[in-house]
Amino acid sequence: MTAFSIAQTARHLGLSDSGVRKMIERQELFLLPGTDSAKLDAEQVETVRLLRREALILDLASKRQTPVTLARDVRERLFPLRDTTVLPQYEAERQRLRLSLVRTEARQLFGVAALTAACVKDGCRWCSAQDFARILGGWAPDVYSEGFAALFDQKPCAVCGPQLYGAVLASLATRVHPGRHRPPDARAEAAAAALPAAPAPRPQRAQPVQDGDDGKALVARRRREVQTRLTAAKRSGDQRYAIQLRQTLNALTADAARVDRRPVPAGVLRCGHLLAARCTCPRLASKRGQR
Repeated sequence: MTAFSIAQTARHLGLSDSGVRKMIERQELFLLPGTDSAKLDAEQVETVRLLRREALILDLASKRQTPVTLARDVRERLFPLRDTTVLPQYEAERQRLRLSLVRTEARQLFGVAALTAACVKDGCRWCSAQDFARILGGWAPDVYSEGFAALFDQKPCAVCGPQLYGAVLASLATRVHPGRHRPPDARAEAAAAALPAAPAPRPQRAQPVQDGDDGKALVARRRREVQTRLTAAKRSGDQRYAIQLRQTLNALTADAARVDRRPVPAGVLRCGHLLAARCTCPRLASKRGQR
């Protein structure tokens, strides 16, 4: 349906026919040109309804109320605690009378179809709201909300539940962070942004190579590091990593052997002490001048 009559617009907005005409006079609604009878654009009417709904929720918040409290007040008016039993033929008339006593805010917020479905005693009231919307020409809730749950005093059934919960689940899915990643902390990000930026490190000049630096200390340090990692890998049972470390250690051992095979001056032992000093190092048996 692309066009609404004044009566259909009144049911859609929860107003009377005179209330819709006043909105047309205030140019809050506009009639479609070129029509024999007074017709209004359905999309424009729906936009006005959503805007009025947001304004009503803000007005309720200013009064320290919510749609849930308003829905509970409506149910108390429709089903008072001290209720007298009436004949079945007068039940519909009694509910019609009580619907007329419902607050205007509830009519505009929940709609005529939902309020009529709230009076149904048997069956799913969410499904009944869809049926009354097609009959009365109003609108029915298409998304689950706590306000309509309090108005109907029940949850959606298995028939209408997947459609009503679909939009809610989709919005929650966008808030779920991927596994193994913590969601961003707004307070931590704000604190990090408030800190001053760290100064960039200054470039250091290259140090000249020292005399007599043959790389022996560097190779020895690397061998100690690899040996420590190899021991930890064996304890943890990581055989693949242990094999890689063993290969690295063998390569470093070969490098250390090359570093040690440097010419030794005459009269100097392999440990670096003079022969005449009678060194007691374990390498005292090394020969002079070899390798």
